[in-house]
Amino acid sequence: MKTVHIAKSNQDIIVPKIFCLGKNYAKHAAEMKSDVPQRPVVFMKPSSAIVHNGARVKIPAMTKDLHHETEIFFVIGKEGKDIRKEEARSYVDSMGIALDLTLRDVQSELKNAGNPWLISKGFDGSAPISNAVPVEGVDFNKLELSLSVNGQVRQRGGYTDTIFKIEDVIVFISQLFTLERGDLIFTGTPEGVAKLNPGDKLHAELTGYASLDIEIG
Repeated sequence: MKTVHIAKSNQDIIVPKIFCLGKNYAKHAAEMKSDVPQRPVVFMKPSSAIVHNGARVKIPAMTKDLHHETEIFFVIGKEGKDIRKEEARSYVDSMGIALDLTLRDVQSELKNAGNPWLISKGFDGSAPISNAVPVEGVDFNKLELSLSVNGQVRQRGGYTDTIFKIEDVIVFISQLFTLERGDLIFTGTPEGVAKLNPGDKLHAELTGYASLDIEIG
């Protein structure tokens, strides 16, 4: 089973599930020619998609258009179901920076055919994650993220730019799924997604808290 490393306590926690938010930044929704959603757009990745800092991610043979999407992720610290908004923050244990790697051409083909697009988002290596750091005392509204590819900045954003905040997302997801300790919630990506090529070196940061370096194979 894949794990997330909690840096302060030096624990490795098993990740049962990965929930991801689509179109949670308005400018990203616009660049994808999509409407701003009225409720969270949720999809999942298998935990087998996880790789850690320093990984080399191989581009699957079926794609010619692998894209990066940089995201803040939160780690659920305890089990919960039908969680109330005023309690939701207490379910967040820690946070880090992640990449939601996407086979954009495969995703578009599947969407256009009206078919599920799990394979474009859930393949092995599609969920690189940093170590996680505790959220105690953290002002989420000051969180900022960025991504550089080969030393050039491609994405910047902040938690304040998200349409649905983590408390609302936890309430929504827990109506349908039991949240378990170790579940990850990827909170969406800002604008600036783009194609990756073999040999590209990616550096993602949750400014002041966590960083992630991977290479595309």
